[in-house]
Amino acid sequence: MNQNISDGQTILSNNSKFELGFFSPGNSKNRYLGIWFTNTSSQTVAWVANRQTPLIDNFGAVILDNQGNLSLVNGSGKVIWSSNSSASGTSINLVAQLLDTGNLVIKNGEKPNNEIWQSFDYPGDTFMEGMKLGKNFITGRETYLTSWRSADDPSPGEYTLRFSMVKGKYQQLYITSSAIETRIGPYNGISFSGRPLRTPETADPAFTSYMVVNQNEMYFATYSVKNTTMLLSRTIVTAGDTQNAVFSSNMSQLDCEAACKNNCSCTAYANPNISTGKAAGCLLWFGDLIDVRVYPQNGQDLYIRLAASELSAGATLLGLILGLYIRRKWKKNSDTEIAGKPKETLDEDYEGINRPMGSAEVSLFSLSTISKATNDFSVDNKLGEGGFGPVYKGVLEEGQEIAVKRLSKSSRQGLDEFENEVICIAKLQHRNLVKLLGYCLQGDEKMLIYEYMPNKSLDCFLFDESRKLKLDWQQRFCIIHGIARGLLYLHQDSRLKVVHRDLKAGNILLDNLMCPKISDFGLARMFKEDESEANTKRIVGTLGYISPEYAVNGLYSVKSDIFSFGVLVLEIVSGKKNRGFVHEDHDDNLLGHAWRLLTEGKPLNLIDECLGGSYSASEVLRSVHVGLLCAQQRVEDRPNTPTVLAMLGGEGSLPSPKKPAFFIQESEINSSSVLPLLTSSVNGITLSQVDGRS
Repeated sequence: MNQNISDGQTILSNNSKFELGFFSPGNSKNRYLGIWFTNTSSQTVAWVANRQTPLIDNFGAVILDNQGNLSLVNGSGKVIWSSNSSASGTSINLVAQLLDTGNLVIKNGEKPNNEIWQSFDYPGDTFMEGMKLGKNFITGRETYLTSWRSADDPSPGEYTLRFSMVKGKYQQLYITSSAIETRIGPYNGISFSGRPLRTPETADPAFTSYMVVNQNEMYFATYSVKNTTMLLSRTIVTAGDTQNAVFSSNMSQLDCEAACKNNCSCTAYANPNISTGKAAGCLLWFGDLIDVRVYPQNGQDLYIRLAASELSAGATLLGLILGLYIRRKWKKNSDTEIAGKPKETLDEDYEGINRPMGSAEVSLFSLSTISKATNDFSVDNKLGEGGFGPVYKGVLEEGQEIAVKRLSKSSRQGLDEFENEVICIAKLQHRNLVKLLGYCLQGDEKMLIYEYMPNKSLDCFLFDESRKLKLDWQQRFCIIHGIARGLLYLHQDSRLKVVHRDLKAGNILLDNLMCPKISDFGLARMFKEDESEANTKRIVGTLGYISPEYAVNGLYSVKSDIFSFGVLVLEIVSGKKNRGFVHEDHDDNLLGHAWRLLTEGKPLNLIDECLGGSYSASEVLRSVHVGLLCAQQRVEDRPNTPTVLAMLGGEGSLPSPKKPAFFIQESEINSSSVLPLLTSSVNGITLSQVDGRS
C-alpha cells in the first residue's frame, strides 16, 4: 500500500515492501530518516536521507512545503536535510509518496508520473530495481553507490561503485577508494565480464539487466521477477579495463579485426555485446591491457595483437638482424681487448640484452601511419635536421603529438645507431629521459618516433640572444638538477648502467613546462654490473663536450658523461658555448675562463648578462664550482653522479677543483699536433672522430 505525505505532516509511512521512518543504526544513538525492507529478520536499510547530518535527539519532523521541497528539521526547527526541489508552475496538490519499489518521490498530484524529485537519483549503498547507475549528460548528474563508513555510521565511506560513463568509452563498473580497487569488467549485454560468461541460457532468471546509451544519458538498470538488490557495503569483485579502449556499436567482427590491424597503436580487440546470441560491436584497446582474466570455460574471446603483426615487416626485420649479427661476428677480431677479453657493449654481443628489435618494449609503426601523421612529411611539419636526418612533428589518429626522426640516406649515422637507440631507450623510463614511443622499419625507411617536446632543445634557448631571455635563473637551475637526475638514473638507478657519450645542449629537450629530458641515445653504451670503463678505436661525440681520456685514448666510462655534464653546467650558467668561446683578454675557452674567474675570486662574473641581478648568488657559485669539479682533467678527480646531485643540493663543503681539461682553445690543440681531429658537421649537429697517434 502507498501512503501520501501532505504539506506540514510528520511522517512514518509504510507499504507492503518498504517502510519509511526514523531509525538508529547498530549501536549508535543518532537518528536518521531512512527507508528499509519490511518482513526481514533484521533491519536492512536501503536508503538514508540525512547520511552526514544525524539527529542527536528524539525530536525531528519531515515537512513538505507548498513549493515541493521536502525538509528534515530538528527539535529547534533547524533544517538539517532538504531535497532542494521545487515544482514549476502552479501546484496545489503536492504529495510525497513511498512507492513499492522503495523509491521516495515528490510529485504533483494533478500530473501523474511527473516526479519533481526522487530518492533513486541520490542512492546510498544499495542498488534496487528501477534505479539507474550512470550519468545524465544534460543535467550532468551522476548516480553511483557509496558504502557506509561503518555499521553504526551511514555517512559516505571510502568505497564507491560507479560506471565509466564517458562518451566514446565502453561502459564498465569500478570500485574505487583513493584509487581503483576493482574493475568489474565491461558490460557484454547480459552481465559484466569480470565473471565467467553468462549467456541468455545461463543467466540468472531472478533479474534482467540492461544498458541504455544515447546522446542524453548512459545508465545501467535492472528489472526482475523477484526483488533484486545490490549492497555495496555487503557485496563487492575479464576482457580487461576499458579506460584506454574505444567502442563502436556498428562494426562486425571482421571490421573490428581490420580496424585493429590497421592501427599500430591497437593492442587488442573484442566483440563485447553477446545479448543477441552472437557477438556484436567492436571494442578496441590502446595501451596496456589491465585486469585481463582467463577462465577455463565460459570465457569471452579477446583477440590480442602480437608484436610481429605484419609478416612482411617481420621478415625484413629478421633479415636485418641476421645481417647485423654476421657482420658483427666478422668484426669481432678487430675490437680492442682489455685484459685479454673483447669488450662487450651495446653495439656488440651482450647476453643481457634482447637483440631483436621486435622484442624491444616499443611499438612498431607502419609507414602509412607515420606518413599520415606528418602529412606526408610536409616541409611545414619539419622541426629541424641533425646528424641522423630530418625531424618532423606529427599527430596520430587518436590525437597524440609525436616527433619523428627520419634516417637520411646520406646520414653518417646508420643502422648501428638506429638499432642501438631502439634497444637502449626502450629499456629506460625516467621523467628526465625522452620517451621513445616506437619505430618504423619498412623498405628503405628507418624512423624513430618520440613523444613531442614543444620547446625543442636547450640550445635553441641558451644560445639565442632573444630566446635566452625566457630562461631565468630558477629555470636554469632546475634544468641543471633535472639533467643530473637523468644521469643518476642512467649511471646507477636503471636496470642497466648506461653511458650516454653525447651529452650536450642540443640533446637536452624541453617539455611544455621546460622540464629537461635527455635524448639521442644512438651513441649510448650499456655496461655489465662489474664493468666500469670500456675502450674503443672509434671515438664519436661532439667537440667541446668530449672528455680527454676518451679523445686521446678511446677510454669511456660514466665519468666521461660527468665531464660533458660539467661543460653543460658552465654553458647553462654563462649562456655561452664552450667551443668557440671568445674573450678579449685571453684565448681560453669557456672552461679556462670559468677557472680563471674562480681563481681570481670573481666566479659570479660568469653569469649570463641577460639575467641582470636576478639570480641566487649561492646557487650560481655552487653551480660554477660543481661544473669545474666535473670538468677536471683526471678521471679519478671528477665526482660520481650521486655526489654531483648531493653537491648541487647544497650538501657539504666543496673541494677545490683542479685545472680543467682542454684549458686552451681548440685551435691551439690543432696546431700542437697532439690530437688530429676529423670533424663533420650537418646543420649545426657535430660528430667528431678523434684518432690518437700510434
